[in-house]
Amino acid sequence: MKPNKRPLAILILIFLVTVLMGNSLPALASPKKMEDPLFWVRAIKNPDRLLLTPTEIQKMNEENLKRQDLLLCSVKDMKEEWIGEEILAFLREDWKSFGKSEQIRYGKQGIPLDDSFWNALRENMNQKALKEKNQLLFGLTVKRTEVRVFPTEELSMKTSTNYDFDLFQQSAIAPASPVGIYHFSRDQLWAYVQTPFIRGWIRTKDLAMAKGKNDVFGQGGIKEPLVITGNFVRIFADPLFRQPVFSAQMGSAFRILRFPDQAKPYKPHYTISIPFKEADGRLSLGNGYIPANEDVHIGFLPYTQNNMARQAFKMLHQPYGWGEMSGGRDCSRFMMDLFNTFGILMPRNSNLQARMGIPLGPLEGKTIEEKKKILDRAVPLATLLRMPGHIMLYLGRHNGAHYAIHSIWGIQKEGKSGPVYQKIGKVTITDLNLGKGGPNGSLLHRLTEIQLIGPDSEVKK
Repeated sequence: MKPNKRPLAILILIFLVTVLMGNSLPALASPKKMEDPLFWVRAIKNPDRLLLTPTEIQKMNEENLKRQDLLLCSVKDMKEEWIGEEILAFLREDWKSFGKSEQIRYGKQGIPLDDSFWNALRENMNQKALKEKNQLLFGLTVKRTEVRVFPTEELSMKTSTNYDFDLFQQSAIAPASPVGIYHFSRDQLWAYVQTPFIRGWIRTKDLAMAKGKNDVFGQGGIKEPLVITGNFVRIFADPLFRQPVFSAQMGSAFRILRFPDQAKPYKPHYTISIPFKEADGRLSLGNGYIPANEDVHIGFLPYTQNNMARQAFKMLHQPYGWGEMSGGRDCSRFMMDLFNTFGILMPRNSNLQARMGIPLGPLEGKTIEEKKKILDRAVPLATLLRMPGHIMLYLGRHNGAHYAIHSIWGIQKEGKSGPVYQKIGKVTITDLNLGKGGPNGSLLHRLTEIQLIGPDSEVKK
């Protein structure tokens, strides 16, 4: 019998392609066993112990809401009258950070944004319409919508081809999210709003206006919310699940109106309160329906390492999206959605997230070995690891290497003719040596903060 040469030929072909493409192939795939959350949970002693009680989480949230540096906001508690100058100060701050500057920015067609664009954008911000005193309005989003720096759909890119990173894109906000409305654009297509975690412009078509604060926050229903614990869960307008209304992402919470009734002739379901937009733009509240077997939980999940692992790994391999562009998640939104399932409020960007919790020690000037020793004291699945522009969740140590799960766009590596950029573009598991030998160094080399989201008693001495 002649030997089968096909497997050998395939291996040679793969080798040649790899050589030709350099580091552009996804060469960082973690072993399959590491993609099972139980792999990491089994290495933890007593992974079901409560790291923080609901009372401790509530206290932490209240304290963080008082911190102006985290930019968190209780929309319900916002003052209802704003001086025009206060709102103007917000708009000036946005312009200073993202408006016209000496640096060229490029739009959708890869063409530089010129003076006519910037002038029209300023005009559409409608600053002249602000009064000396302005009434804050309230509303609920009726679909997942983008939060933009300015009232425009135009892109703002650093290069003419960098379409994956739009500097005008702040975030996305989930359906049924409460917002405080400061102001409207001149063309009335945009509302300048305060969300629970960021300020910016959202499309008015995605917003239902309330008559007053009570219409948004004064609803009745069962005390504990129904928390979305799946990656995304569809909400329906009918109990037979024929009319989808929107998809709710992990960490979203809804008021429960009725629990599933197994005795009913139709499919068992949760009945929740969801917003609808009337023809005149006003808010009305109606029933939404979620199948009883969906990935949801009555009340927030207990904050344990076991639950953290299970939740984090539900987002494994989900696509990266800067500011949630194209429906993906960036590194900080991954963290936000994860911690929201436990009722823990998180800021929107990685820099602010790294100010939360308990620091395990200063990292400035530390060697790689010194950072490893600090990591050996860290609590797996409850510790944030941050470097400039990126944040990760610490998983633990395996075979001498430290691992994290994170949503990452890519990494610079050393190629034959110089640095090359390897796109990853998803939530993945990597060890902290990733990037070693590249121009920026490894993830471990670049770590600047290691923060425990938990009690002091969990820190290993």
